[in-house]
Amino acid sequence: MFFLRIRWRLWLFILLLLFAIVGLGTFGVKNFLFYSQETEKPDRIKVVEGQLTFLALPHYIALTQGFYREQNLEVETAVTNTPPEEQLNLKGQGDVFLGNLCQTVFTRPLGTGADLVAFGALAQKEGAFLLSRKDDQKFSWENVKKKIILGDAPDTQSNIILEEALRQNNLALQHHVIIVQNLPSNLKEGAFQAGVAHYLQMPQPFAYQIQENQLGKIAIFLGDAVAPIPSLVILAPESYLKQHSKECQKLVNGLCKGLLWLDYHKPEEATRVVASYFPELDKKTLTAIIKQYKELGMWGKNPLIAEEHYEHLKAYVSRAGELTNPVKFSDGVNNKLAKKAAKTVKYIPPEQQKEKTWWEKVKSLDFK
Repeated sequence: MFFLRIRWRLWLFILLLLFAIVGLGTFGVKNFLFYSQETEKPDRIKVVEGQLTFLALPHYIALTQGFYREQNLEVETAVTNTPPEEQLNLKGQGDVFLGNLCQTVFTRPLGTGADLVAFGALAQKEGAFLLSRKDDQKFSWENVKKKIILGDAPDTQSNIILEEALRQNNLALQHHVIIVQNLPSNLKEGAFQAGVAHYLQMPQPFAYQIQENQLGKIAIFLGDAVAPIPSLVILAPESYLKQHSKECQKLVNGLCKGLLWLDYHKPEEATRVVASYFPELDKKTLTAIIKQYKELGMWGKNPLIAEEHYEHLKAYVSRAGELTNPVKFSDGVNNKLAKKAAKTVKYIPPEQQKEKTWWEKVKSLDFK
């Protein structure tokens, strides 16, 4: 009996020793295969944007959640300090540009800036709101007749969408409705508070803050007043897209995953992820704005630029009298990278990811 116990313990010891040898051997093979070789250097790309905007949330999510790093792509993002007329010349500033098609294609002066091509969409509606002074009646476009609106410059996307909304509701600009278009953006809120005009056009977070401070009431979301448009896109010179198609594909893949993440997660989770980009806003405000935009359908599930949406915007710019570059869809948009991303990129939430079996870990040499 005594010898049987010793023999049983000896076999147990041998078995444990074999397991240890196999584990160390596998770990060694993994180290040899993966760490003895030179690590592949990540590709790099610099994204330039005219200003931080809520419409770019999928991009900020892709940055903070590591979706670009998953593609072995290092993305540097920066807000340019150059004047609007110089922003489109990316030389010395960056590789690709986050902006809207009004600014980058349709309304830019002929022969200036870079010839940019859009290759991915981030948002599909204009983000501005129309605020009124009174909140004791339901909004109607008829209420705007014979009134004054504090708007934006004539060639801006926000103003073009406002004009189109008025036009579609049979309100003639500067006849039925007056739009003040020469007041700097940073003075609009103060002028409205001082009693100038009956309505105020503002994007988020200013619209939310004005309403919270009881200085005005959100009357209507202008993005819903007209058909969808590619309101925020990512663009690059055609030559850059050809020479750096691999990097651009990785960028679009990351954006696509950012869109899918945003579609799946609650506004509170999105707030936690992007809060560092909006340090001046508290969590309550940030969450409320993201929730509002999500409910309004601001973001889609892939970065494809719909030709129909492109033609909507082009028609709006034309009717506003601001179309200096009537660029065809086939010349202004390259959907090749976005189509591939839409087909291949998936987002599986952590709670739905299955733990690898022991055998799967052995096959993949992954023992994390």
